[in-house]
Amino acid sequence: MSRKPLKPGHLELINQRGREPIQPPRLLAHIQKNTLAHCEQLAAHLFSAADDLFYDLSKRASSNQEQNLYFEAMREIRVRREGIANKFLRTISQQFSDLIDANAPAEFDTWEQERETKLAIVDGDDLEVDLARSNMVSRTRDIYREELYELGMRLDHLLLQVEINEDNNPLDPNQLTKAFINACQNTLDINIKAKLILYKLFEKHVLKQLGHVYADANQILMDAGILPKVPKNLDNKVVHGGAAPVGGTTATPGGQTAADVASPFAPVPEFRMGYDALSMLMAAARNFAFNATGNTATGTGQNQSPQISCYIFTANPGPVMPAPELTTLLTQAQPNYDQLLATGTPRNIVADAVNQALKHKNPDQPQALEQTEENVINLVAMFFDQILADEALPIEIQSLICRMQIPILKVAIRDRTFFSNPEHPARNLVNSITRIGVAFDSSKPLDRDPVYRKMVEIVQTLNRQYKTDDRIFTELQAELDAVVEKESRKSVVVEQRTTQTEAGKSRIKQARVAAQTSLYHKLKTVDLPDFVRTFLTTHWLQVMVITHLKHGSDSPEWVSNEQTVSDLIWICQDHEDARSLQRRDRLLPELLDRIERGLEVAIDNRDARKAKVAALEEALKIAPVAPQIQATIAPLNSEQKEALGRGENAPKTWDEMTAVERQQARYEELSTKFYEMAKNMAEGTWLEYFNEETAKTIRCKLASKIDADTYIFVNRLGFKVLEKTRKQFAYDMQFNRAKLVDTRPFFDRIMGRVVEDLSSQGAV
Repeated sequence: MSRKPLKPGHLELINQRGREPIQPPRLLAHIQKNTLAHCEQLAAHLFSAADDLFYDLSKRASSNQEQNLYFEAMREIRVRREGIANKFLRTISQQFSDLIDANAPAEFDTWEQERETKLAIVDGDDLEVDLARSNMVSRTRDIYREELYELGMRLDHLLLQVEINEDNNPLDPNQLTKAFINACQNTLDINIKAKLILYKLFEKHVLKQLGHVYADANQILMDAGILPKVPKNLDNKVVHGGAAPVGGTTATPGGQTAADVASPFAPVPEFRMGYDALSMLMAAARNFAFNATGNTATGTGQNQSPQISCYIFTANPGPVMPAPELTTLLTQAQPNYDQLLATGTPRNIVADAVNQALKHKNPDQPQALEQTEENVINLVAMFFDQILADEALPIEIQSLICRMQIPILKVAIRDRTFFSNPEHPARNLVNSITRIGVAFDSSKPLDRDPVYRKMVEIVQTLNRQYKTDDRIFTELQAELDAVVEKESRKSVVVEQRTTQTEAGKSRIKQARVAAQTSLYHKLKTVDLPDFVRTFLTTHWLQVMVITHLKHGSDSPEWVSNEQTVSDLIWICQDHEDARSLQRRDRLLPELLDRIERGLEVAIDNRDARKAKVAALEEALKIAPVAPQIQATIAPLNSEQKEALGRGENAPKTWDEMTAVERQQARYEELSTKFYEMAKNMAEGTWLEYFNEETAKTIRCKLASKIDADTYIFVNRLGFKVLEKTRKQFAYDMQFNRAKLVDTRPFFDRIMGRVVEDLSSQGAV
């Protein structure tokens, strides 16, 4: 448990005079007793409800298999309910004891510890349980947000040496949920489907009924004079874990996100250019367009310069149209343009929309605009030109952003701070949609994607409802954040489980390679009886793999296993001198004993293990002189080489390559530049990857470097999509199969590019 500094003076207890000194153990014991009584009662209701529900489900089952599943679950829970409840309550009690004893070393949850120390690969059931737990905890914290905040503050004030957080607060929903799941994991033997139903009942009958527990705990502390009035949001204290920001990124100091930090691109500054500076740029752009064409351009919607968009509306023959009237006409046309862009190819319709509005009264004499509005319209048109040219943005997201052209144009015309205020809600919405969008690709249909559907709904709502009140951008942003937050919670858990799974696979792979290499080097130059070769390349290979996993290659156990192989090879050789024969007779019993002890990690059945050793002993006693043994003495065969990773498909050395293979290897010689890029690539970097196996381009994130040579890539939901070695990844970047995706704030990056283009074309 973490220590904390002394409390500031303004947090001293209120109305302490005349009171006895506060005794944390006594108060916590009171809260503990009250909590255990409530939880015992709630657990009883839970198991009664579970019994009724599983009985009902079994009656309504559509198959015998399903009926048996529910009946078995009902019987198992009936038998184990008392044990589960007792363990659940003991764990809660222990958490209170740990909180009192600030000097006690932190104890891991048994279930969590077992999962971390397992060598087996994590299966889907654990992922299902993790997702269920995460969602249950999140919903409960939302229900009791205020009660948890006050309880955390009071406990934090009561315990001078311990900082209270959600990891050590015994009444936090996460602690209670883990205690119950732990009790079930170690006690219940039922199908995962039935377990998830039981956990859902736990949420309904226990977690959602914790109001009395929190109210009583807070009242006990208040009666003892501990913070009768809790300061609101004191020192920005957070009582529950904040969800990941939009797009699954995490905030970092300086306003950057984790995605920005991981990006290999240079940080992009916030676009804050004032309107006066932008007006000077546009004045220079008009001069450039005039010099390039030799005449004065009109507002026909034609681009007067091949390099930069410069639409001239001030020279139209009609009277000047006021900005409010232009905004009103654009509002009327807004739904029609949205429908047009929703069904067609993304394109820039800013100039067309303005021209149509200016021709509203007289198509032959379109009205003019003030210079101010013309500048804004040109800047917005350039912004959307750059969007359509941006390769980092998937076509689906380009289409969504292009459908926002009229609302963005209206905001820019009405609000002079739009280009200078990085916190403008319209800019934030554009940045959010594009930040989420970099993870989308066309490899899977988007019509059933909840986040994409929400973004489509937001764009439709914006075009249907937005008139002049910019608050709609903030409201729609909040809706999008809620959907993305829900997805982010799941994707974080999935990505963690993916990384853990791949780490387990990598350890197994490394152990197998080490065992195969060790055995191959010992066996490649010797001829042995077939039964010995088979034994070593099957059973003893497995022993060495497990030994490497448990103890490593520097351990005495590993050295002993390698020595066993060497001794077995020696015994199988033909010995004629008396000294060698004496050593063989002395070594054989001790060797067989070592082999039997070694096989314990690979063969659980004692009788099977002894039978295997007995057969080996009988064969070794007559080897190598017996004729039936001599007939099988040979080097490793193809199957045994395959078992040791030296089959026909194994990588060839330079000497083993043909001339054509050597030429191909030279052609694919890896550039140092790309190898260093792969080596230094930060986790969290997004890439566009062409998958040669499926012939599709996918968007994926470098989730983890399991070791120096294993890179794992996941999609936005956290599921693994690719696994590459460092060398393969570098090759793919070198030959343009893997491209970095720019995840920097989109609006700022695009507007920076607009200004850069204006400057580079001689506009300033």
